[in-house]
Amino acid sequence: MTARRHGAFEHRRIEVRKSDGQREAYAPDKLWASLRRAGASDNLAAAVMTDLEPRLRDGISTGRLYRMAHKALRHRSRRTAINYSLKRALLELGPSGFPFEQFCGRLFEAMGYRVQYNQSLQGRCVRHEVDIVAERAGERLFAECKFHNRPSYRNDVKIPLYLHARSLDLAATPQGRHDAFWVLSNTPFSADALAYGACEGLILAGHNTDHYPLTRGLIDQHGLHPVTCLTRLKVAQKHQLIEAGAVLCRDLLDRPGFLQALRLEDRHGERIREEATQILDRGQTYQESA
Repeated sequence: MTARRHGAFEHRRIEVRKSDGQREAYAPDKLWASLRRAGASDNLAAAVMTDLEPRLRDGISTGRLYRMAHKALRHRSRRTAINYSLKRALLELGPSGFPFEQFCGRLFEAMGYRVQYNQSLQGRCVRHEVDIVAERAGERLFAECKFHNRPSYRNDVKIPLYLHARSLDLAATPQGRHDAFWVLSNTPFSADALAYGACEGLILAGHNTDHYPLTRGLIDQHGLHPVTCLTRLKVAQKHQLIEAGAVLCRDLLDRPGFLQALRLEDRHGERIREEATQILDRGQTYQESA
């Protein structure tokens, strides 16, 4: 089933305002697709879109549209709402790129790799700082993590061009030997960047690629949701946790001291732990017919 088939919003002719100020025609199929990617069934997606229909106004911002959809999801399926908010949660891992590097490293660890961060390796011509070196059963891969604070930022072709040159220089030495070179980002890649990466064998992982590890499936499978997914913490509290080393929701359950450092009331702290537990519990699903 698609948004068009169930008829939601077909009679509405409105425009949405993107984060860069540009306006474009509202496309219900895009919203439908984003809800389905988050794990919503046809029935759940239809219910959310029905909730939003009377509240849509011409010129509505994409940010407000997201918040409305997220709130409607939370009323029906908190777990699906968490998956829907992953893109925003990754943006909130800033403002520096270090927490995003830690997050990416944890994903590789979940896939069985031994991870080292910020390694200085000699290439044929110069030394290079590599964000992540991951090794598993004789396989060695390098990864660069490109974090951006703006959701509209698109990684252009200059990034894979530059990193391919680094990959070649590193590969020319025993210290720089690697089997694959990854480029991970919390925002999309341009079409030229994707084409160049595919041509030269770089693995680009972002919101508009199918590559692991930046996919909802892997994050959900291994319980690797970033701490910024939590809705019962203020932004400043999330940043305090990240600065203390708590990048994932599971960190708050594994090490209670992280939450204790926030000096929360007992009841508030317990609610946060409950929410983290719900996020990590793969058995919490939306009970409905598809």
